Amino acid sequence: MIDLGDLKKQNKKFKITLLLSYLLFATLILIAIYILHVKYSANESIKYFYNEAKKEASYKEKFFNNFFIKNRDTINALANNIILLEFIKNEKKDYRYIHSLFKTIMNSNANFMQLRYINKDGLEVIRFDREKIGSNPKLVKKENLQNKSNRYYYKECCKISKDEIWYSKIDLNVEYGKIEIPIKPVIRIAKQIHIDEKFKGFVIVNIFMEPYLKTLTESSFFDVYLSDIYGNFLRHKDSTKNWSKYFLKNINVSSELGIDSSELKTEKIYFNKDKKYFIQPLIYSKSNNYRLIYFENSKKVQQTKETIKKRVTITILFAILIAIPFAYLASSPAKKIYQSLYEKSNDITKLANNLEKRVEIEIAKNMKKDKMLENQSKLAALGEMIGNIAHQWRHPITRVSLILQNIKMFKSHGKLSNDLLDKYIENALEQMDYMSQTIDDFKNFYKSDNEISIFSAKNAIIDAHKIIGASIKHQGINIEVDVKNDFKIKGYKNQFAQVILNIMHNAREALEEKNPDSPYIKIKLTKEKNKNSISIEDNAGGIKPEYLDKIFDAYFTTKEESGTGIGLYMSRTIIQEHFNGTITAKNTKVGAIFIIELPKV
Repeated sequence: MIDLGDLKKQNKKFKITLLLSYLLFATLILIAIYILHVKYSANESIKYFYNEAKKEASYKEKFFNNFFIKNRDTINALANNIILLEFIKNEKKDYRYIHSLFKTIMNSNANFMQLRYINKDGLEVIRFDREKIGSNPKLVKKENLQNKSNRYYYKECCKISKDEIWYSKIDLNVEYGKIEIPIKPVIRIAKQIHIDEKFKGFVIVNIFMEPYLKTLTESSFFDVYLSDIYGNFLRHKDSTKNWSKYFLKNINVSSELGIDSSELKTEKIYFNKDKKYFIQPLIYSKSNNYRLIYFENSKKVQQTKETIKKRVTITILFAILIAIPFAYLASSPAKKIYQSLYEKSNDITKLANNLEKRVEIEIAKNMKKDKMLENQSKLAALGEMIGNIAHQWRHPITRVSLILQNIKMFKSHGKLSNDLLDKYIENALEQMDYMSQTIDDFKNFYKSDNEISIFSAKNAIIDAHKIIGASIKHQGINIEVDVKNDFKIKGYKNQFAQVILNIMHNAREALEEKNPDSPYIKIKLTKEKNKNSISIEDNAGGIKPEYLDKIFDAYFTTKEESGTGIGLYMSRTIIQEHFNGTITAKNTKVGAIFIIELPKV
């Protein structure tokens, strides 16, 4: 016969033993994790930093070089343009064609601040100015043209060879001997013009550099600085220390970052694993070169340390709290629970079978409806895609048009040599390659994803911007993107990018209809404790209050002639069903804002 008292003692002893075993096991696991972390995380962190910094810096270097290649080709094409050469050679007084040529180039390059032809005596003959990026270029009247023979760039441009492209340093714009406020970083690119082996002057362009400098130093994972080889900051993570050479002369790379000035002189990438910084040279001419300097993001480092502390504390508390009920439940008799489950199993099985049939019926209905909506959505997306391709092709078509015009002019004057023809054909083929790449970008964007992946919200927004950005920019709409708080998303990347594209497309149409002053679309990523979100805001006046509860309904549209009422419905369906998130819309003081909330990955 089993002694009841002995059984109680054994049960109690078993509970205590199980509790202590669980606590010991959890403690050993935590100690092992801590030792592995201390032993291996340092080296892994250094390797990760180097690989990621090198990858991002390589992309930035390519971006930097492409900027100079593109603008070098533009200024070279202008300097050899037959219209400009004929104008200078014959000293024509009819400025219509030459003004049209300069204005076309300004319109094709929204970042050009100023475009000029300066003759050999330093006199401005033709000049177009632009106040800010994307604004309309304006012709400077003859009476306002100046003599630039005393400026440094005139003197340097006179010294170069006829086939050489001259580049200035990246510097602040100066007006009347003083730095222009607010500051405008610019660079000048020029090429001489020779006719019958005689120097006649040069064409020179001033380019707004702020957006390019911002792109170079923008990073979600690093603190990125831009300096010259002497250690003077052009861009600092603290914007008050930008352009230290002019405003904070005691601030430099050595004093701020502890980097030896000799490390900036090398023309190869440099990595200091002890202090954990990475230097990427940016070189575009013999005397003009700069350095990108990468450090670990200080906020992310601190956040990581705090996160580790919290996780260790929470894990210990969780282990203790779980151990007590676990020991109790594991030692308690489970006979009644099993018996109850057995008795209810038949009822549960019947209920599950009935529920499964009902679910299958409803799924079939929803799949049929969603298939129809998906097909309609694809037709609408196809129309938008064709419009966006047209905007992407506008610039290369303009370039090809200029090339054909030059070929025609040279041929009509009997000056079309085989070398010149080959050169123009090569330039035209480059534009065709660009147009072909554009088609590939659109094809990759619109093709269906086959697998669920974890991707960057920032990259999805960049993909959508590639598709619609050119058409939005062409309409004079400013796009502001804040992706400093980038986060990861799990799902189908192209589907998510299509949602962003749909909302940007609606915002563009609203701005086009309402035509406000300084139209804009703002996109911002936000990381919160339990969720992440993306907001897309415009200043198009907002949505009528009576429509706010209906805009995500299927076939509801405020555009009776051109709308389908499918875009926002499909966007909500994708976010809810494929990403387990929500999408809402509300009005602001100046427009509307769409907010996509997603669970943390």
